[in-house]
Amino acid sequence: MRLLAVRRRDRKWEILLSDFWIKTWVRILAAGPRVEGGMDFVLGRAEEEALQLRLPALIPVLLLGASLQVPAQEAELKFKEVCSACHTIGGGRLVGPDLMGVSERQDRAWLVKFIVDPAGVLASGDPYAQELLAASNKVPMIPTAGMTAEMAGQILDYIEAQSGVTVAAPPEVIAPFTAAEAQQGESYFHGGKGLRNGGPACISCHTLAGLSGWGGGRLGPDLTKVFERYAGARGIKAWLENPVSAVMTPVFAEQSLTKTEIRALSAYLEQAALSEAETAEPMLASFFLSGLLLAAALLGLFGFLWRNRYRATRTPMVMGSKR
Repeated sequence: MRLLAVRRRDRKWEILLSDFWIKTWVRILAAGPRVEGGMDFVLGRAEEEALQLRLPALIPVLLLGASLQVPAQEAELKFKEVCSACHTIGGGRLVGPDLMGVSERQDRAWLVKFIVDPAGVLASGDPYAQELLAASNKVPMIPTAGMTAEMAGQILDYIEAQSGVTVAAPPEVIAPFTAAEAQQGESYFHGGKGLRNGGPACISCHTLAGLSGWGGGRLGPDLTKVFERYAGARGIKAWLENPVSAVMTPVFAEQSLTKTEIRALSAYLEQAALSEAETAEPMLASFFLSGLLLAAALLGLFGFLWRNRYRATRTPMVMGSKR
């Protein structure tokens, strides 16, 4: 980001700054430059001389501006990293509530506590937390590793700042999915078709109702009704764009899904949600039985292959002496 760039254009100096408040200081220190073409300042000869005289005085201001921007930038990155999968600021509800004006709906100390330890607040039976849980289809807020009260406060500052400049927009409208997209999503889910950036197939960690064989993985949650739990296409899209979990975040940080893959998987999950079953049937009994049969078959095979192996020494000698 450019804090200060000075260039020559038609014998005039143009001051390009990143933030309005820094530009205001330039206006004061440079004896009132006029504005042309938006937020860029174009200085005349007198203003140029004034700026050259006062440029040393700008250095502390610019350094202060840079130091103040660091926490705000960190908060913005943290919001996009851990909050945007379930929340918007003025874009409507996803699986979690729209956070525009959240500081006006709840006490700041409560919000900081909830951001730092959502599981603890829910376990305490807090009525407002229980209300949020019910409105979120019983999907609890995921705790963020390493979250501190200071970082939570910075995130709230960022939300408040965005709430003041963001105009509430109607929710994003996602076009209906096609049968072809659902079929393609099934291939991605099962691993029949690899993901472009090399991410693992969903079935490695998740299962669905109706899967054949031993079903899917059990490391992650059952996804049979996830389309409904995450409030439809918008919620699923936001999650797949930025999955927030201890396992998925590091895996997909460098192997993110493409827009085509997200739509295809969303279509397949929408189709899976139409199943009458709430969850996939447990496959533990069949898996255990299959293991026993396989072990018996392997032991039988080894016994046949090594049927002429050396078995004993003393017993054949004793039996031979009795003849």
